Amino acid sequence: MLRLIGFLAMTAIGLSGFLTVDYSMSRQRTLAGGGDTLTIQDYLDSLSDRIASMSTSSGTAGLPRALADMLPRAPEGWTVRPAKGEDVEGFQPRNRREGTPEARKLVTSLGSPKAAYGAEVVILTYEKGDQRVVVKAERYPDAIFSERDSIEQRLELQTRSPAFRGVNSMTVRGLDVTEDILPDGMRGRLFMADVGGQIHLSLLAPKRMKDRDLVAFFQTLHVKAMNASVVHRQDGLGEVPVVVLASALGKAEYDAYQADRADRAAERAARRAEDRAAAEARAAAGGQPVKDAAAAKARVADCEKGAGGVKRCTVAD
Repeated sequence: MLRLIGFLAMTAIGLSGFLTVDYSMSRQRTLAGGGDTLTIQDYLDSLSDRIASMSTSSGTAGLPRALADMLPRAPEGWTVRPAKGEDVEGFQPRNRREGTPEARKLVTSLGSPKAAYGAEVVILTYEKGDQRVVVKAERYPDAIFSERDSIEQRLELQTRSPAFRGVNSMTVRGLDVTEDILPDGMRGRLFMADVGGQIHLSLLAPKRMKDRDLVAFFQTLHVKAMNASVVHRQDGLGEVPVVVLASALGKAEYDAYQADRADRAAERAARRAEDRAAAEARAAAGGQPVKDAAAAKARVADCEKGAGGVKRCTVAD
C-alpha cells in the first residue's frame, strides 16, 4: 500500500512539473506571437485538445514523424542535401533592376530558416547537373491551432495566399498545389501548398522545368504523414495515390477540376469561419463552450472566382 501511495505521489509530482514547464512554454509562444498573456484558465481550456492531438498522432504507426522525412525523395538522377542560403540566388533576376523588390525578397526568404511563431523549418536542395530545386517546409506549433489566444495567428496561417498571381497547378493525393506566378525577370517557378494551415510547403524550380518534370518531386511527398501530424486534419488526405496535373487535362476535365478545387476552397473557408466564430464566442463567454450553435456560424465565407479559376474567400461578419 505504501509503495502504491509513493508511486502515485511521484506521478503527481512529475505531472505537476510537466504542466508547469508546458504552461511556461505555451505562455512564451503566445507572447512571441503577439497575443495577450496566457492565463492558467486559457491553458487548461486548450489542454484537452492538445492531449487528444498528441494521442491521435501517436497512433499513426508506420508513418514518418520527422518533418524532413515527409519531404520528397530525390528523383532518379538527382541528389538531395540540406539547403544553403545561396542556393536560391540562381532564381533571382540576372539584372537586379528586373523583377520586383517583393519578388526578390520572397525568393530570398525561401532559403532562410527563419519563420514566424516559432515554426520548425526544413529546407532541402535537390541537384542534377546545373539544375536545382529547393523545397521548404514550415510546421507551426500545435498550440497555435488549439489555444484560444492564438486565433489571429491561426487565421493568418490558414488564409495565406499567393503573393502575386495564383494558378491551380496540381493536386497531389488530395493536396491542392498552387503556382504563384513570379514577375517577369525572375528565374524561377514557385509552387505552394499547406496542410491544415499548420504545415506550409514551398517548391522553387527553374523557369525551364515543365509541370511534368515536377511530378517526380511531388509524387513522393508524404501527404498522409503530414495530415496525421497536424491538429486540423482533413479526412482522407493522402490516402489516394493520384496526382492530377492541371496542364495535362482536356478542356472538359480542366473545367471540372477548377470547379472541384473552388468548391473545396469554399468549404475550407466556411470551416475556418466557424472555427474562428466559435473560438471568439468561447472567449467572450469566459472560456465556456457556446450553447447556441447559431452563434458559432456568425461569420460566413464570401467567395468569388478570380483569375486562373482560383476562388478567393473572405470572412465577413
